[in-house]
Formats: sequence, C-alpha cells, structure tokens
Amino acid sequence: MTPAARLAASIEILGGVLGSNQAADRLLLDWQRKNRYAGAKDRRAIAEAVYTALREQGMRRWRLQQAEAPLTPRLFAMADPAVTPEQWQALCEGAKYAPPRLSEDEVAALQRLPANDAAPLWARVNLPPELTALCEARFGTDAEAELQALNSRAPLDLRVNTLKTNRAAMLEQFQAEGIAAAPTRLSPFGIRLQQQVRLEQHPLYLDGLIEPQDEAAQVAALLLGARPGETVIDLCAGAGGKTLALAAQMKNRGRLVAADHDFRRLNRLKPRLARAGIGIVETAAAEKLPALLEAMEGQADRVFLDVPCSGSGTWRRNPETRWRFGPAALDDLQAAQRGLLAQGVKLLKPGGRLVYATCSILAPENDAPVDDILAHGEVTPIPLAQAWEEGLSTACPLAGDRLALTPLQHGTDGFFAAVLQRRG
Repeated sequence: MTPAARLAASIEILGGVLGSNQAADRLLLDWQRKNRYAGAKDRRAIAEAVYTALREQGMRRWRLQQAEAPLTPRLFAMADPAVTPEQWQALCEGAKYAPPRLSEDEVAALQRLPANDAAPLWARVNLPPELTALCEARFGTDAEAELQALNSRAPLDLRVNTLKTNRAAMLEQFQAEGIAAAPTRLSPFGIRLQQQVRLEQHPLYLDGLIEPQDEAAQVAALLLGARPGETVIDLCAGAGGKTLALAAQMKNRGRLVAADHDFRRLNRLKPRLARAGIGIVETAAAEKLPALLEAMEGQADRVFLDVPCSGSGTWRRNPETRWRFGPAALDDLQAAQRGLLAQGVKLLKPGGRLVYATCSILAPENDAPVDDILAHGEVTPIPLAQAWEEGLSTACPLAGDRLALTPLQHGTDGFFAAVLQRRG
C-alpha cells in the first residue's frame, strides 16, 4: 500500500471510532478482514496511525477547536503538528486508494492549527476537562505525570494457572522459545511479556496453562484470600478472568458462583473453564440472579465484587473510551456501585470477607462507596497489609489501607480494591 492508501484507511477507521461506540481494536480487525490485500507492514502502520491519533485526541481536538474547524475524521487524522498542510495535500491527490483532494476550507483549517505549547492540561493529557479536574483532585501536582502514563502502551501480562503448572516452568518455556518474559513484581503468579505474542494460537494458552490478565487484577483477586472448600461468589464476573483466578486459589475445591447481568459475557467463561480444567464454577445470568441472591443471602464465605465502572484505569488499552464517558455516566455508575456493594455484603455470612474493586482511578468510584458502607456499621475494614499477607503470602510492599495502583507508580492498570469483613 502507498502512504496515501494507508492514510485513507486510517481516516476510514477513525471515522468509525468518532462516529460510534465501537472499540478501536474491533474496527481495525473489521477493516483488516475486509481488506486482506493489506500486508503485515501495512496493517501495523495503519494501526500505529490510528492509535497515535487516539492517544493524542485531546491535543488534536484542542487544535481543531482553536482553528475553529469541525471535528471530521479527515481533519482529526491530519491535526498532527509534525506534518505540514503541504505534505497532507501531496497525499490527498485524489488518485485510486488515496483520500480525496483537500477542500479550500480544509487547507485553511490546517494552516490555522496552533502550536502545541499553549495547550491546556486537559489537551496535553488527552482527557475531557471535567475528568481532568477529577484527576487533579485525586493526584494533585502529580496529575499530569499520572495521566500521561495512561497514554502509554499497556504491557501484556499473563496469570499462570497454578492448577496445572507454576511460574518457573512457564518462564523456562518462554525462554526456550526465545520469547522475552519476566516475573511480575507484585503478583506471585504473573508473567509480563516483553514482546507481542499471538496468544490465542500459543500452545500454553490453548492448554490452559496461562491466561491474559493484568497484574493489578491478579493482585485484587488474591486479596480475597479464597480457600479450598469455601463458598465464594464472583458477583460481577463478566467474562470470568477473576473467576478463574479465584478457582485456582480454591484449588478447584468448594463452591464458586460466577454471576453477571450480561449473559453474553458470562457465556465466554465456559470455554475458559474447560481449558483451565476447572469444575467448581456455577454460572448465573440475569434471569437466575434474583433467586440466587435470595437463596444465598448470608451464606458466602467470600464475595468478590469488581463493579461496573468508568474503566479509567484501562484507558491506555482503549484510549477512545475516555471521550465517551462523562459526569452523567459517573453519577449513574455510583448509584449502581453502592447498590451492588450493599447486595454483596448481604451475601456474606458473619465474619465473611468481601473485596470491592474497580479498574478506575476516580475517587468517587473508589473510596466514596466504601466510606459510605463503613458508616452503616455492617462491615469493618481489613487493612491492606493484613489481606496481602494472607492472600499473597508475602509482606505487603505498598503503603495505605486500600489497594490503589496506577500505571505511573506500579506499571499496572489503574486499579482500586478495599477488603471488608462482615461483623459477627
């Protein structure tokens, strides 16, 4: 493909991102399936152009605003200070597979684009102004550095399935294959790959020896301290990544219920359970949830509650989603989070433990719901150091009584977890 053809493809994909709620990676895959003539280098170049634009979305939006230009896919793709209007004109020559020629208005808009050095914080960190203000309240003077880290590329972390193998054996296997891999710093069962691997085709994955899971999520699941023979509920299981981790903690003995309102996500758990060799999991989707929750009230030894949230801690994986999230959505989520937390506590038997978790860096989703339920007096907090030692069998290397991980400080997704125990 020519550079002009690659630009046309990038504009097409960015148009889908800006004009829908579809994920960028899904749109890229769809484009690749429909255009199989594109070689590996072309696909990489197009993906790089798309994700560069998305990681610079704040700056590009600001530049177009300052130039009083519309946010069109073409201008969004070209609002790059490293490329001159004349260079864009040379690519948009209107030939076959190239973008149509630039209009006079487009040329004028590109010529009016300001330099980046006057950009406000929200543009520099690629985040809507309202969310930037929330993060400034959370991180203070470190806000810009923390938010810039969310514009970096996320690593590929794996969780070793201890029902079948151990981390040392998996590291040795990767080394034998010439794949650069290292143990994760916080999770005792994690491996971080230093290069891209087509995991879905790898024998270790197909045999259920490894599962993709960010180190932060691994740690949060371990904090529950689930034990063999217990009754454990993963109340917002989704596709079941943490359910698999909990089953490994339980050594595949006991009762583990994976519940979620979205049956489509929950259905994706079934082949993962078979691959991992797990047989203790019961699944409960929307229509079964009310009866299940009523029947299990006061019966659970442990409840893991990874509530629906903004996903702000994963913005480096899905940079387009931050521009689809606003304060109104945060208000709705907070109401749901408080309701789920109250529901999770009811499921616990006296002395039972609950982990409230989010993949968020926003304080209204994290500390606020936990503080509210503690004020009701039904539960007491378990200090992070205690839960860490019991669940991970090592001394806790982190400060504070609640887990609060960020890409900048810990190299993980942004993640929050608090451990609570029901009185009695």
